[in-house]
Amino acid sequence: MRRLIASTCLALAACGPAKVVDPPAPLPKLRTTYRVITGVSMGGIGSTSLGLSNPERFDAVAPLGGPLDYAFFSRSMDRFFTGGFCTKAEIEAVLRADPVKLNDPKAFESCSKRPATLPNEHSQDFNHWHVTINGGTFDRDSYLEMMTDLSLAYGNFFSENPASAVAPPGVDPEKIRKFAPDFCTNPIVLRGVHNAEYNPDGTYPAITFCDGEPNTYYCRTNRERVDFCSDAANIANPLPVSMESAFADRYCASKGGAELASKASNAQKLAFLDLGGFRDPCRQPTMPQGMILAVDYNANGRRDYGEPIINNGHERFDDVGADGCADALEDGKGGCGTTPNASAVDPNKDNYDVEKNASGTEQNWVFDSGEPYRDLGLDGVANTQDVGEGNGRFDESGGRQALKQYDGRSNYKKLDAEGRRRLHVLADGGIRDIFNLGLMAQHLFSAVRDALGAENVGLYRDFAEMPGMADRQGRFDPWTKRWAQMPRNLVTVFGKAMPTDQDRVDGEGDHVGTNEQALFRFATVFNWAGSLWPNLPKPPVPALVNGEQKTAWFPSKALGAKWEYAIALPAGYNDPENADRRYPVVYMLHGYGMEPGSFVPSVLVADTYVASPSLALRPLIYVFPYGRCCYVNAAGQKDCRETDDNKREIGSQPGWVRECNSGTFWINRKGYTPNDGTKYGDAFFELMDHVDATYRTQPAAEVDAR
Repeated sequence: MRRLIASTCLALAACGPAKVVDPPAPLPKLRTTYRVITGVSMGGIGSTSLGLSNPERFDAVAPLGGPLDYAFFSRSMDRFFTGGFCTKAEIEAVLRADPVKLNDPKAFESCSKRPATLPNEHSQDFNHWHVTINGGTFDRDSYLEMMTDLSLAYGNFFSENPASAVAPPGVDPEKIRKFAPDFCTNPIVLRGVHNAEYNPDGTYPAITFCDGEPNTYYCRTNRERVDFCSDAANIANPLPVSMESAFADRYCASKGGAELASKASNAQKLAFLDLGGFRDPCRQPTMPQGMILAVDYNANGRRDYGEPIINNGHERFDDVGADGCADALEDGKGGCGTTPNASAVDPNKDNYDVEKNASGTEQNWVFDSGEPYRDLGLDGVANTQDVGEGNGRFDESGGRQALKQYDGRSNYKKLDAEGRRRLHVLADGGIRDIFNLGLMAQHLFSAVRDALGAENVGLYRDFAEMPGMADRQGRFDPWTKRWAQMPRNLVTVFGKAMPTDQDRVDGEGDHVGTNEQALFRFATVFNWAGSLWPNLPKPPVPALVNGEQKTAWFPSKALGAKWEYAIALPAGYNDPENADRRYPVVYMLHGYGMEPGSFVPSVLVADTYVASPSLALRPLIYVFPYGRCCYVNAAGQKDCRETDDNKREIGSQPGWVRECNSGTFWINRKGYTPNDGTKYGDAFFELMDHVDATYRTQPAAEVDAR
């Protein structure tokens, strides 16, 4: 090579003295697993948790509408789902005036304050949760079921109890594993429970309580919510469910009659979207919950509207950044001054901003080393000897510690340069997602952008904004060879800024999105995954032929049971000419309450295009793990399938019950008691080994490029 360069220059008589030019050093080999993990909603949380805490097992992680971001999730729990109550002094003022008024929403209108929101973030508080019908009915009942399952998986977010990862201290976990028939009218009453904000002296009793989504009645003429508190008798003694309908009819007699919000018509759907999620204090709640306690100021044995819940999830701290200095005292050199300046705007440039300063630690919603904190334990009160008091470190509940362990943003930041080069990330979410997962995707992806540089990632406000992915009419068209030129790391946040009522009913920009948006999301991940390994030879694929789809199970040692999964083998997999061909694998995790087979039909869309010679789409094996909790019986037997060997539904057989409501979140479950855990996370990696042993999967390799 050196002689060739020199002789060429001499022949041209234009190079001057011959120079020795060495070829560029080759890039190091890139370890490639030929595995992708993706998922939707709960599956998005699972793919983030499993993929980014085990990056050596995958080439790509793609959470769709559900990336787990500890900081944003903590913000939501502390400020919104458990927030919005009046102060202790304001509550006690109502108590002194009239204890019955603690259950009157009007008594708290002037002091209950919803925290400020980010752009597109839902405004809500404990008594008013945001609801949707997109992708299922997500109401107060759903929230409580999911919070229970999250606590069973991770641990309690609001308290710490050595005897139970889920039950608050002092509550027998068996009493919330199986609720007594009178749980709502005969709560568990605890004395001496401290909380810095609402019960610092432990004066007031703390109680378990019931909650849930009541029927949503409205008047037909003006779509006004039926105000059950308009009758003072219902404030003092909430109305039984059996009397609700008659009351609604009387209330709406001059307003077109009463209507029950449902999914039967657009008007009923809109009524639910606008009026649902409200904790109606003037009707008897029917859904027990056992994870959190309320402060019972008037000692009447129920949580009244104005009575707060106890959030002892972490020690109190000042979110002023790792420099330990709030803006008003920052000196602009990374330190603190002594003269306050209330108008100072981030002199030390450490304020968190997802777009401009994603590495900022001030006002980033989590404790950073260097920030002042009160070492008073989780209850925030001195001399109560509770968890963490005086131990010289910042403490959180076990549930929050587990969340942090699986936090996608933190785990991505732990990757070294080689890890960031080989592990790709795709995320998406709607701007009106019920759980703000579009916003959460942006916060997770900020770590990717900071590590790789904005020029090496794709951030898109809608699917059609992806370069080269729009047809002549400007519509999204992902079935193209252009994926080879797309950034390997990208996030798409979709949804109209100004939706119509019909858009809202259709789910535009919501949890799943419209039918078209849902299709776009799957088409994006299929094409993205199918173009990750351009240097891997593509097996022959017969045209107009679908692959094989089936449901199977394997004996899981981690679970001690048969564990179900679904699998879709690509077109051509069983052809004799492909008998020696091997295929990359995509693990797709389903949403909350769904089953493995739910997403199998979506693969048929990819089968339609994978044979096209004009596309670079690769045939892949798709595996759909089972994300619902196992069934158990009184004898301790366990079965992690929907049907047994005789095709009988396990849940319909006497004595079999699920370990949780609807979802495992694909991590090792904590359970109600220390000996109640289930290794769902370990079982997932067993499944990966089983798939490799059973099907022709592409083995890991060191490659020059991909």
